[in-house]
Parts: sequence; structure tokens; C-alpha cells
Amino acid sequence: MARIHIKRQHDLDHETVRSEIEGLAKRLADELSASCIWKGDRLEFKRAGASGHVDIDGRQIEVDIRLGVLLTPLKSTIESKINSYLERALG
Repeated sequence: MARIHIKRQHDLDHETVRSEIEGLAKRLADELSASCIWKGDRLEFKRAGASGHVDIDGRQIEVDIRLGVLLTPLKSTIESKINSYLERALG
């Protein structure tokens, strides 16, 4: 099982960051059939072969994803796409 762990600093207010992460949740649901649920400032998501969460904490977000065996070969591609999304969303 592979793991993706990303920490990203930002200068946005809490509501803007949460809105941007909500956009990510919508993409996960639409494109990957993932189920997403907010628990406080943590977005938890799950789909076949992957699960994880995004934490919003002050001026930082933290992404933690666990990939199953079938998605492990795509780890670098998935990580790159997440980093690109975060760069666009958080600057």
C-alpha cells in the first residue's frame, strides 16, 4: 500500500480554503465516484482502492492518501495532479 502525504502553506482565509477543498471533493465525487464527508475541518474521502483526508489548519492544509495495490503504480501521477490542483487553488 502506497501513501501520499502533502503539506501546503497558504495565505487565504479559512472560508476560501474550505471552498477550494470543497471543489476538490466535488471533483473526487464526479470523476472518481468517491464518497466525501466533512468532519469539522477535515474532509474524508473514500473510493475503491483509495482513501484519505484533507485537513485545514490555520495557514496550512495537509493531504494524506492511502492507495491500494491497484492504484500504487499511479502514485506519482496522482500526487502530481493533487499538487497542480493545490497550486491553482491556493496559489
